[in-house]
Amino acid sequence: MIALIHYGEIGLKGKNRRHFEEKLASNVRKAFQGKVGATVHIEQKRIFAGFSGKVDEGKVRKALGEVFGIEWFALAEECEPTLVGIWGCVKKNLKKVEGKSFGVKTKRSDKNFPIKSMELSGEIGGRIQVATGAKVDLGNPEVTVHIIVLQKKAFVHFEKIKGLGGLPVGTAGKVLCLMSGGIDSPVAAWLMMKRGCEVDFLHVHPFDKNEKVKGTKIEKLVRILDSYQQREGKILLVPYSGFYARTGEVERRYELVVFRRYLYNLAEKIALEKGYGGIVCGDSLGQVASQTLENISAAQHGLAVPVFRPLISMDKMEIVGVAEKIGTYAESIKEYQDCCSLVSVNNPVTKARKSIVSDYYEKMKGKQLLEESMDELGSLT
Repeated sequence: MIALIHYGEIGLKGKNRRHFEEKLASNVRKAFQGKVGATVHIEQKRIFAGFSGKVDEGKVRKALGEVFGIEWFALAEECEPTLVGIWGCVKKNLKKVEGKSFGVKTKRSDKNFPIKSMELSGEIGGRIQVATGAKVDLGNPEVTVHIIVLQKKAFVHFEKIKGLGGLPVGTAGKVLCLMSGGIDSPVAAWLMMKRGCEVDFLHVHPFDKNEKVKGTKIEKLVRILDSYQQREGKILLVPYSGFYARTGEVERRYELVVFRRYLYNLAEKIALEKGYGGIVCGDSLGQVASQTLENISAAQHGLAVPVFRPLISMDKMEIVGVAEKIGTYAESIKEYQDCCSLVSVNNPVTKARKSIVSDYYEKMKGKQLLEESMDELGSLT
């Protein structure tokens, strides 16, 4: 068995395409590491993964299904690029066609191959029909027999498996995600990975020591997401206690917006010091009081680092749907007291004025708070 891996958007990258191909091949290798023995290489604008010995097909499917940049992949058999070789490969797999309607599609990349694509499809299709009695359906077949003819080799497969699409992680730089532990922020991180970003995480926690975050849902969520970026994301940690000690200076209904101002400024300082290209958060416009246009604007006012909000136009059910798909939902809904819940009130401000938020932040001595927070900054990895 060999995996044929096809990309989509990477094909539009022109002179830079090789860089993206190599990064995708590298991520595929990492996805297989420790799970499946594989040799991965690039050939004729395709990526091939070869396997030695008995292979767990389920592990191959799972690994490739978690790599961004793959449009589709197929588990194929390699054969000689001759009619005899191709038919021999198809013949071994006739059970996949028996009792079902079928069609044959041929892609002939080697134009020197003596049989044209439609003629080869017709010849192989005729032989399948004689051997199995299966019905030909070229419009909507239950099974499609795919034949790919390259120089010096050919491949046969019976299924195209849809990949995640997007761009390979590592082709668009690093970003820092504000991780709350709810449903939204892990989905936001995942969507930034889809656009090629490596994602690390910043979590402001309610414990007295950073070490107490270990083993909580925060760490578990990040480790789920790690499989989609083929790397171990860093979890940066700061205790909430420093901010809490200064909240007496803030009107309660403004406290959440001021807290978010603190989060953005802390993330900005870390990003500038550690080289992150942007901040990521799980805001969805209007979903909660802190995510109105006015409150978002007041919280991030004056930042020198861009803030990415990939969920901004999504409703809650759409976000939940993605969370379920990527495996974070069940962990996200487990009980955990994140810091946003500690500053929530029944009548929060929905149209915060930037000047008022700035005044409160100054009264809290925000710059001094940031320095103290940086002194307390820790990491799980």
